[in-house]
Amino acid sequence: IEGFPVEDIEAELSVMVGKGRWPGFAACAFTGDARLERCAFACARGKADLARGTAMSLDSICRLYSMTKAFVGVGVLRLVERGQLGLDDPAHFHLPEPAAARFRAPRVATRDGTSTERAKGPITLRQLLTHTSGMGSDIATGLDALTRKRGRWERMYESLTDAVDDGRINSLADFVEALSQLPLWQHPGREFYYSYGYDVLGFVLEHVSGLPLDDFLRREVFEPLGMHDTGFAVPRANAQRLCRLYRHTKARRFGANGASAELRPVDSRFVEGRYCRVLSGGGCVSSRDGGLTSTLRDYSKFLVTMFNYGAMPGSRKRLLSKASAALLMQNHCAAVGGLRPSGEPRICAHNRKGVGLNLLGEMQLEGCEADSKCQWFDGVPGLVQWGGAATTFYKYQKVNGRPLLLIIFTQVLPQDDGRATTASFLRMRSWAEAQPQAAGALAAAEGHKGPAG
Repeated sequence: IEGFPVEDIEAELSVMVGKGRWPGFAACAFTGDARLERCAFACARGKADLARGTAMSLDSICRLYSMTKAFVGVGVLRLVERGQLGLDDPAHFHLPEPAAARFRAPRVATRDGTSTERAKGPITLRQLLTHTSGMGSDIATGLDALTRKRGRWERMYESLTDAVDDGRINSLADFVEALSQLPLWQHPGREFYYSYGYDVLGFVLEHVSGLPLDDFLRREVFEPLGMHDTGFAVPRANAQRLCRLYRHTKARRFGANGASAELRPVDSRFVEGRYCRVLSGGGCVSSRDGGLTSTLRDYSKFLVTMFNYGAMPGSRKRLLSKASAALLMQNHCAAVGGLRPSGEPRICAHNRKGVGLNLLGEMQLEGCEADSKCQWFDGVPGLVQWGGAATTFYKYQKVNGRPLLLIIFTQVLPQDDGRATTASFLRMRSWAEAQPQAAGALAAAEGHKGPAG
């Protein structure tokens, strides 16, 4: 594509490998005239495994962690289309007993933590999708040990993490049953708090469909899109393609020298026969392992389909109807909390002004402020983005009528601050701003007006 900043982006990302921050990466970008029609570039640099010298490739398998959530959101919409779910349905409508009884009348911990009170409303599916259910989550200590410490509400869920780690909880049904016995930290629909909501939704999908979550997602999403390398456990035959997981650290407890940061290998369980048995729709309910694995090639098929309003690339078939695709892209935090008299949503993702959530990730809205060093949030309204704990990222925006999508996969803990990804996307945005208005941009949207505030 004429003038597209391929070399600049590759150079920007390659610096992370040269500085020893990433072992390697795979990246791709898509654009087009109103739709994502063309792959502007795809490249892989560096290593998937430093010790073995395995080169990174577009087919290297990576751990998605939180980027698992988008598949669950789409799975929910597939059942909404069939009339089996409604986004504002109380969750207990779609759960088995005895968990349903506890979701029917949830209890909320009082501020002093000495007692509980009855919740002022039921938990809905939309609240679970937006982390506004009043539920929280533990931190994954194997992922966040040096960057986060357990607070009061995280400690409430510590026993769940321990039980998953030692095998006392080994199914999604058992996890949701144990979770339902714990009180909420806040009344439903009041506030954003990162949560196990997508794990509960994964169990809803299991219960309503009658299929395990992996089989449901395979039938509803992976097989229709030709995503043959995406799943909760990497087949043994493909184990050599699974990237090594690294931690960028100087801590001696992880094998570094205590003086300068380096990449240290991290043990993880993601291969058939040795993986987390709780199929986490949220990405991780253990101290380190869980969620889907995928390749850059597979994940790009999924995102291109979603940002093309549900139309599968190279086909006249659709994974989602146009109406469902529009619903996918709405700011559902606003749907939960409503709007202030000023027109701003009452609830913002991460409790950060100007940040919403659709069912694919974060949305930068009017009023979003850029990070001080322009790391992950750059403050430009219309940007949709999400990332996973092991430094897998995407960013999407329509600029001058042209859709832009950038996807980057590496495997490093803790999650990178996003600066290289944001700088690369800025180059794409600058290119699009210098182009003529995309021909037929408005007509191609087929009535879709983009993310709603």
